[in-house]
Amino acid sequence: MEKTVRMVCLANSRKNGGRCVAGMEVVSKSWMRPVSRRLNEEVSAIERQYVGKVEPQVLDVVKLRLTERKPSDFQRENWLFDHTVRWEKVGRIGWEELNGLEQQPESLWIDGYSTWGGLNNKIPVSRQDEVSGSLVLIRVDAVEIKGDGSGLFAHFDYMGRDYAINLTDPVYEEIMEAKGYRRHKLGESFITVSLGKEWHGYLFKFVAAIIERSELESGDRQ
Repeated sequence: MEKTVRMVCLANSRKNGGRCVAGMEVVSKSWMRPVSRRLNEEVSAIERQYVGKVEPQVLDVVKLRLTERKPSDFQRENWLFDHTVRWEKVGRIGWEELNGLEQQPESLWIDGYSTWGGLNNKIPVSRQDEVSGSLVLIRVDAVEIKGDGSGLFAHFDYMGRDYAINLTDPVYEEIMEAKGYRRHKLGESFITVSLGKEWHGYLFKFVAAIIERSELESGDRQ
């Protein structure tokens, strides 16, 4: 079923040399993840960028053409997009509109399994049938990004549980690298959490985007 949609971009994260882009359809507020026909379904720069090679930003309202659903196990949000039609920025939302997209799941899928350096950040593939959906937008009071030899992790509390989840938000990856931070504390934020496909027997959680309230309202995040 082909259709043209307006999607609030809630993630444009690093993935296999390309990007994983995801967001919510403006009217229905349903999640969608535009994917390519490549093996790892990543979206290339030429496919996602606006006129002038401008990169889509989180909170942009993006107009794009979808061609057919392509669900994959628990990743039910996946849609093939028409790579011949250029993506177009048609608006942008702020904190107040973001409030209307907030979700409040009781947990981030299944907890209790952790990597070295992480906490509640993976799920055994043997429990995949218990998982429904692969994207969620939550609000937290604070986030701390920590870097070590195994990469960057976003540490936060949600629904009384502690999490340390791998960070793939390129905005904060660049901030951490440019300023040489080992730790970076953020205040009230929305977080887009994505659940990836099986890798070495596990499904891994990723923080695909962080939207800090103070940064957004100060105009620093444009």
